[in-house]
Amino acid sequence: MASQTDLDQGGTARQYQQIWLGPSVGWVTFPVTNPVSIITTGTTTLENGSTLVLVNYNGTVSIQLWDPLTALPAGTLPGKNVGYPLTIVDIGGHASDVNIITVLPAATRTIDGLSSWTITNSFGGVILKPNLTTGNWTTNP
Repeated sequence: MASQTDLDQGGTARQYQQIWLGPSVGWVTFPVTNPVSIITTGTTTLENGSTLVLVNYNGTVSIQLWDPLTALPAGTLPGKNVGYPLTIVDIGGHASDVNIITVLPAATRTIDGLSSWTITNSFGGVILKPNLTTGNWTTNP
């Protein structure tokens, strides 16, 4: 029998959580695990609310992050500006000094003070947390 957490048999399990956003908005169902698969070269632009990026490509990959401050105007699509961590993982084991996975924040934003973050270790990864006050990203220890 197939996994009960993958009811649509699409191969990707999703987990949801109810979040209270106050009396004017109420309860919102938010995907705690919102995966994005990257299997080709080029730049992949992530949407606000992505929580997991699975890279399985034997080549150079770029990942463009959203701006945590200006991605959504206040009051629209509640729940997406909650600030969940974003995990980026090289599941194919292809990352190296040649096959670099580059993570790019929005234009004026940084990741721990850097203009980009690279993953060069096979099966390597990073967990990023958006700062909803400054708009920058930090790496979780």
